[in-house]
This record gives sequence, C-alpha cells and structure tokens, in this order.
Amino acid sequence: MKGKRRRFWEGCKTLLIILLSCSTVFLASRTLLPQGGRTFLSRLSPSATGSVGSLDSLTRSAQTLQPAAFAVTWTEGRYAVLYHQEDQEGYTQISALLSEALNDAATPVPVTARQWELVLSQPGAFCEYSGDIPLDALTLWLSDQDNPVLTGYSARRLCVTAQTLYFATSGADERYYAAPLSTDLSASLDYLAQRFPANGARFACEDGSYPLLRRDALVLSSTPSVPCLQGEEPFAVNEDGTPDATLNRILQLLSFHPQTNPLYAITGGHAITDGGETLRILDNTLTYRRTDDSALRFPAEHPLDATRMLAEATVGATAGDARLYLREVATQGSVTTVTYGYAYRGAAIEQGVDGWCAKFTVEDHAITSLILRPRHYTVAEAQSVTLLPQEQAAAIVGARGLELVILYEDPLGVQDRLVPFWATRAEGR
Repeated sequence: MKGKRRRFWEGCKTLLIILLSCSTVFLASRTLLPQGGRTFLSRLSPSATGSVGSLDSLTRSAQTLQPAAFAVTWTEGRYAVLYHQEDQEGYTQISALLSEALNDAATPVPVTARQWELVLSQPGAFCEYSGDIPLDALTLWLSDQDNPVLTGYSARRLCVTAQTLYFATSGADERYYAAPLSTDLSASLDYLAQRFPANGARFACEDGSYPLLRRDALVLSSTPSVPCLQGEEPFAVNEDGTPDATLNRILQLLSFHPQTNPLYAITGGHAITDGGETLRILDNTLTYRRTDDSALRFPAEHPLDATRMLAEATVGATAGDARLYLREVATQGSVTTVTYGYAYRGAAIEQGVDGWCAKFTVEDHAITSLILRPRHYTVAEAQSVTLLPQEQAAAIVGARGLELVILYEDPLGVQDRLVPFWATRAEGR
C-alpha cells in the first residue's frame, strides 16, 4: 500500500512538472513586443474573443510565480540561483515541490529564528520571492487547489524539508512558522538533489564573513556579471489622435473601445470615455477611477486573481525581457491595494519613485481604480556590468540585518538605459 501511494505521488509530481513546463513555454511564445504582430487576443481563451474586457476570460501565466532566488540543499552540498541568474528548469522543479508542500501543509505553528536558521542547513528546498505572497493564493496559483489553513499568512521566504513546510513573514514584526506535512517528501528532495550540481552557495548564518546581512541571505562567491536593460515606452497616440496597435489592444481589454468612442485631447495627454466612465492617458500612464457605483467594469470577487490576470494581460504583456512579480498586498478596512512590479530574472526594476508598474484598488468586490505604467525592456547584450563580489558588497552594508539585492532603476523616460547595481533595503520595503 505504501509503495502504491508513493508511486501515485511520483506520478502526480511528474504531471505537475510537465504542466508547469508547458505553461512556461506558452508564456515565452505569447510575449507581446510592441513591434511584433502578436495580439492581446492571443492571450485569451478561444471563447473569449468577443469579450475582450471580461476578466473571467483572461488566462493566467506563470511569470508572476517565478521566485527571485532558490536553493536546494542535500547532505553533500547545495545549489543556488541568485537574482542575476536564471534556471527555468530548476524553477519548474522547485515550484512542483513547493506546490506539493503547500497543499499538504497542516496548521502552521510558531518557531524561533534560531530554528529557522537550523532548518536552512538541512536537506531541503529554499525559495525567495521578490515580494510577499499570501500563501493561500500561492497554493491556488501553483496547483489550482485550496488549503484553508494557510489563509491569513504571507511569506517571501519558504523552506521545504522532508516533513515540514517552514516560512518567514516579513516586515518589522518578522515571524517564523512551521507547518507539518502528512506526506514524507524525502523521495522528492532526493530527486531534486540528483539534478543539481553543488556550486558553493551558503546562507549568511553559516559563514562569519557576512555579519551585516540577513541571517537567511543566500550568498555565492562568484562575481556577478549583469546585463544592462533598455527601457522604452511600448505604445503611443498617433498624430491623428488614434491609438497605435498596442494601446488599442490595452484599451479594448480594459473595455474602452476607441472605434466607437475616440480618444480626445486633455491637458498633458488624452482620455477616452465609455459608459459614462473615463480612462486617462498621461505620460504613458493609464489611470482609471470608478465614478459610477452601479458600474461593474472590473469585477473582483477574489482580488488577487482579478488583479493578477489584468496585470499580466496589460503591463505583463508589454514587458519584453522582463517579467511581473507581486509586490505588495495591503488591506485597510474594506479596501485592498495590490501592486505589481517588473523584474529582470530576480532583480527588481524600480519604476519612478513608487517602484511599481501596476496598482489596483479593490473595494466591494470590484476594482475601483487602477494605474498602469506599461514598459518594454530589452536586454542590452553588449552592455554588461561586473558588480562587486557579494562578499565585498556585503562588507559595506550600512546596518545589520539588511537585504542585499541587485536592482535596476527606471526613471520612466522615453528611452532609458538601466544599469544594475547592488542595493540594500530593509525587510518588507
């Protein structure tokens, strides 16, 4: 009986890996370039071509679920991918294991910071995201299944061992939790360990060379060589006042139809009105605020699902070589604010002074306002920057316990060259 159960779980795991791989290939094949011939309609389900503005018709991609860094630890060594690196097959395999653990997790119980650090050195899989992700949403997005015991918990860092899912919350009041698993994942971890070469990665808590870094920071001794990016505006309004192809598709997806309701000039930009509601386009930023309480242009029974699908179909579809990540979810009373950011591999691209590329306000089961700042990023193959080795960069960190990350800054000009750099930030910012 035990052998049959193990074979069953191995079969499920293999199927999930195949499905995630297919999702990745689909995403790569569907990426929209401003100069390309692909359309937003290609990102919709076949039955949705007549309802471009329907959130229910949009398909979710895998890009928002890609972690910024990960590590696999076994008895003889460890393999890790940091912010400037990429291993798509590794991400897929880690996601399959994490999905299994999230589905199987029991009610989390608090553990100490010391217990969390000890776990990092044990055989297991560690995953770090660019922003906090609610664990119930992550479970649903990875496996299309619910695990209600994880409702109310968010995490940026998770670690899966053979019998437990550990995770760390972020912010000023950082806490650590352990959720026991009913299924032993030893076989899955052994499977992962056989597929990765040890590359000398370690956690700061295992090495006295990094006294100022977060104790659970992943470090590698290699010298990062990181490409520059070229950022540009992905759409425009033509001289005759009509939207170009990319802007036209975004407007239609947002249920604003320039064929029947033409753009008109306003101070500093353009606007379009449909059904008594207005969307403004100023400095390549699209802004909408619901003015009719009876209008339900963007239903959002589940805020994260609704905002994620809309973000991926708009700012995500113009990203080029970048991808989206969930940046922050903040709830105050009955109002939830969700922001998404761009990243190249695991390095966040900070847009303007706010950092995000999409911001949604959800209230009364509807998106009541949104701000979209679509950008298109291209890797400058011939322009790479050799950064300080991580150990040297960590030596000049200004305070104890900070994160050391690779960032890009985008000033949101017409065409900008983005140079990567080491940066420190407080947890949760």
